[in-house]
Amino acid sequence: MTLLASQSVVSRFSFSLMTNLLKAGVGLATGLIVARGLGPEQYGRMMFLLGTFLAVRGLLEVGSSTAFFTFLSQRQRSSRFVGWFSGWLAVQFFLPLLLIGVFFPVAWIDLIWKGEQRSLVLMAFIVVFLQSVMWAVIMQMGESQRLTKLVQGTALSATSLHFILMAIAWTQGWLEIRLIYGVMILEWSLAICVVATQLRFPKSQDGEDRLIEVLKEFGRYCLPLIPYQWLGFVHEFADKWLLQSYGGSVQQAYYSVAYQFGAIAGIAASSFLNVFWKEIAEANHEGKNERVASLYRRVSRGLFFVSATVAGFLVPWVEEIIILTLGPAYVGGSVVLAVMFLYPMHQSMGMIGGTMLYATGRIRAQVILGMAFMISSLVVCYIVLVPSTSVIPGFGLEAIGLAGKMVAMQFIGVNVTAIYLARSLNIKFDWVYQPVSGLGCIGAGWFASELTRWYFEDTSANFVQQMMLSGLLYLPMLLAFVWLVPSLVGITRHDFITYASRIYPKVRNGQR
Repeated sequence: MTLLASQSVVSRFSFSLMTNLLKAGVGLATGLIVARGLGPEQYGRMMFLLGTFLAVRGLLEVGSSTAFFTFLSQRQRSSRFVGWFSGWLAVQFFLPLLLIGVFFPVAWIDLIWKGEQRSLVLMAFIVVFLQSVMWAVIMQMGESQRLTKLVQGTALSATSLHFILMAIAWTQGWLEIRLIYGVMILEWSLAICVVATQLRFPKSQDGEDRLIEVLKEFGRYCLPLIPYQWLGFVHEFADKWLLQSYGGSVQQAYYSVAYQFGAIAGIAASSFLNVFWKEIAEANHEGKNERVASLYRRVSRGLFFVSATVAGFLVPWVEEIIILTLGPAYVGGSVVLAVMFLYPMHQSMGMIGGTMLYATGRIRAQVILGMAFMISSLVVCYIVLVPSTSVIPGFGLEAIGLAGKMVAMQFIGVNVTAIYLARSLNIKFDWVYQPVSGLGCIGAGWFASELTRWYFEDTSANFVQQMMLSGLLYLPMLLAFVWLVPSLVGITRHDFITYASRIYPKVRNGQR
């Protein structure tokens, strides 16, 4: 890996991480405003609709977006190639719109979406398609041309605009589900147009990227993924539908809020994902196996530690966080939030493992491993959510059961994938860093929080002051942790000194 290429990856990742941190912060603030303004019942309804269509996304696209990004990352593709895929996106949009808007009887709407109005269901579909399908593809096209700053900057702008508009609506008492959906449709339509106008693809040469050739190329990649994607739809839809059916909108709200908070700890992984995908796909295509293995090992360890760091700091403060941000109406979801803060630690591994499988063309393995995981998860989901009075009884654990299922199944699934990748890449299976990083960060977080509570026990210090002191205690413990075991984050002690010297000139002077 050349110095120039390394600097390019680091620069793009750094910018992506910075903008995603800002975007996540703004997005979380927006979500809190919306959740507080709507209340648990209405917020749960809104998130249930969006969640069902996030599941439907996999049913429609059958892995085509992953194939598209992989092909773009391997080499430059023509405007004709992009045009064919754009036509496929149009089919994905208009077919469900027609089916739900015209052909689905009212009884189906009532059964699937629990009595919601058809027009509201259609709006939810459009929101999810623009934000999670169209925008994701636009991001991939931009990243394939290394336009990370344009893509991430536009996403941050759209998220910031949404925050401003939601804050105005909240203060004026205008917040309601239709208004929120309508604003999101306008925002993401604008963001898509901004980036799309800056993309440039060369004209196709004679005979290049003909439709039949493109169909064969996608067919080879996507056909094995069809059963996997369809099972994925059932898996994701069942989580939301069973929770809505047996827990209700309030439990759906608890879980949705916890999931959004938990996503904070997974920011680093999501920020790096497209950059990582591009570099792995290109290195694998060029036969640079050592670079593939090195990137995978270092990124997996580093991102796991980052997610564990955030989780370890926040878990001890879940009840205070909820009261401060959402109010007493959501306190019932405190345990759910604590559990979901743990989820991103292995979610980051799952993102990296899945990207490795897709980017290196190991589609068969992704299908087999993924389907086995989803079938097991479906069974566990039924058991934890269905009440004991059902024909086939369960535990009726509602949101806490779904959160626990997510964490436990994620832990098992990502480690099975990691074992496969280790054997496939002829490297040693990494696992020790998981309990060491996870327990170390959580233990340090609890210790810092207990010291803070003891110090402020007889004072009237507010929550923000306590969190600040806890953070000041937590940070040096983590730095000492990394100094003692730098391999936990995928670096050496020399790397640690180098990075520190860039931040603290005195450290650099001391090493001379």
